[in-house]
This record gives sequence, C-alpha cells and structure tokens, in this order.
Amino acid sequence: MNKPKILIAMITTGNGHKAPAEAIRAGIERLYPNRFAIDVLDFSIAVGNPTFDKIVKGSWDWLLDNPKVAYWGQRWIDNVVPVKITRFGQGKIVRRVAKNSAKYVIAQNYSLMISTHYLILQALAKARRKKKIDIPLVGINTDPFNGYALWAEKHLDEMIVTSERAKKELVDFEVPEEKISIFGYPLGLQFIDYGLSREEARAKLGIKNKFTIFQSSGGEGIGGKLEEFVKATLGSNLDLQHIVACGRNEQLLNNLNALSKKYKTKTKLLAQGFIDNMPDWLAASDLVLGKAGAASTFEPLSLNRPIFHTSYVAYNEKANIIYCEENNLSKYIPEPDDLVKFLNEVMKDRSILDKYIENIKAQNIKPGTLEISEHLVKKYLSYDQ
Repeated sequence: MNKPKILIAMITTGNGHKAPAEAIRAGIERLYPNRFAIDVLDFSIAVGNPTFDKIVKGSWDWLLDNPKVAYWGQRWIDNVVPVKITRFGQGKIVRRVAKNSAKYVIAQNYSLMISTHYLILQALAKARRKKKIDIPLVGINTDPFNGYALWAEKHLDEMIVTSERAKKELVDFEVPEEKISIFGYPLGLQFIDYGLSREEARAKLGIKNKFTIFQSSGGEGIGGKLEEFVKATLGSNLDLQHIVACGRNEQLLNNLNALSKKYKTKTKLLAQGFIDNMPDWLAASDLVLGKAGAASTFEPLSLNRPIFHTSYVAYNEKANIIYCEENNLSKYIPEPDDLVKFLNEVMKDRSILDKYIENIKAQNIKPGTLEISEHLVKKYLSYDQ
C-alpha cells in the first residue's frame, strides 16, 4: 500500500524557511512513524525553474547587504501599495513556477501541500485555482510577529502563525480570520529534546569552560558588522571565548581565522563554518549575538539563552527585536563598542544576565512543532495516533 504523500515546499534563502520545513517533517515522522512519504523541497528547483530560484536567492543576498532597502521597501509595500496590487504583482512573478507546480503536484499525487515561503505558497495557490487541484494547501508564516502583505494569500485552507499580532496583520490584508491558526514557532526537535547543561555542552564540544559568546551570521553568513564585532571583542582583551558560526560564507571563515592569528589577547576567537549541531553551541554559551531572524531568535530563547540582536534586515525582523525588548529578554546592540561596554558590565556582575534568563523562563517559550504536526495530520489526512 502506497503511503499518503506530503509536500513541504520552500526556498532556501538562508535557513529561515528551510529550518521550519525540516522541523515539521521531523515532527510528523516522530508522531506518525512510517505512515507518510514526506518531501521537503527547494521547490522552484524541483519543478524546473532554476532561474527563478537564482533570482530570489540572489535578491535576498543583496538585501542582506542593503538592509535599509529591505526595511523601507517592506514598509512601502505594507503601508502604501494596495494589497490587491501586491497580490497581482506576485501572481505575475510566480506564474511560471505555478504552471510547473500544477504538473508536478498532480504527477506526485500529494495528499497535503504545505509551504514555508510566501512566493511558493502563492505559486501553489495559483496552480490550485487555475487547474482546480483538490489538494489541501497550508501556509506556515515563518515571521513570528509580522503578517506582512507578501504573506497575504487568501486562497488556501489555512495559514499558521505564531502570534496574535501576525494574525491581526494578515486579517487587515484580507486573509479570512477563520483560516488563521496560532501555534508556537516550529523549531527542530533537537531544541525540544535538548537536556545538556552549559558545562556539559562545552565538554561535548571540546571547548573551555569559561565565559562564552556565540555569534551567528545566519545560513548565508552575510549582513551586519560581524567582523567589526569580532575585532571589538578581540581588542577588549577580556577573558572570554567568542565563537562565530560563519554559515556558508567561506570568505568570512577565512577572514576570521586570519584575525585569530593576528590578535594576541586573552579573548579567544573560535570561527566555525556551517554547523548542524546548533543546540550544543547555544547551550554552551552565556550570551548569543546575531541577526534578528526568526529561528536565530527563538532557538536560543527556547534554551533559556538571551539573544542580543546586532542587526536586522526588514521590518519583520525588527519585530523580533521589539518583542525581546518589550519583554526584557535582551537588548539591541547594533554597535561593536556598545557590545564591549556591555560585556565589561556582565562579566563583573553576572546577575545582569541572570535577570534576562529569569524573564525568558517566565515567557515559557515552547516550540510548536509537534502541535502543528499533529494538527495538520488530524485535520487534513484524518489520521490519529
């Protein structure tokens, strides 16, 4: 007997759309082992639109280097452009992907379609309308506190969001309220299962048991003043270790390794490439630095580690900073000199960090991965455990 097939479609721009997709796959497989065939696909490539994929990924890399354009562009789209015009424009952009999507999903005989990227969501919605495809379609908004216009697809069965704020914004953009559901943010199961202490994580990684900063540059290793932050900590001569995950950016990794050899200081720099054991590095840290992406915000918070944002790209990422600051979970540190000042304070008085950690614990931040997975299977595939 053939297993029912589930499509989880996304575009690998950084890790913000891929990680939730992989999390949902893992959640379904844990709750319903061997019952479904699940495809997590970099979808425009899978359906034969590599040029579209290249343009989208190239545009994202450019926006990472030009965050003001991303910020004000999103504000303009959300506040000036009528949502009908936005949807019309997106429909034109994804028309070829939509055409190929229709052929692909029919041939693959999927029982459920899920998308964690707004452009792929719209391509699937367009394909479903044009070809009258009778397959349920669910969107998972990967921006926890923002339901901006690019996500405002109303021709679907359900949109899953993380907050009331995101729900309200999508309703304002004409997504039917009854189609929107709220769950916790979908993190990988390794964040749900993780149980090592800070000292145990350091021992596992083979690093010293001393004050540790962990800084992530995102999946692509682009954006912000990362090298300036590293130079500032190296120049501080503080007795700490500064770990940097460089993602896929080999040039950044080479640059940081060169800096590590150049500086003679008590501060030790440990540069890493793309890592696949993020919970270990986060758990080993005293504080985390990084761009204000959704996953890079919720991953440390789920392990009760404060995330001090150093940069953001568009307004949806700024919303993550606002959430953390409003709830006293961390502070925004956009300048390297401010980081050094803060490090001097917290290394003299650990209670500053402890207060942030107490506030994080009070928020009781729990990933919604398993709840989303169970909901999707029960609602759309009529399966129970």
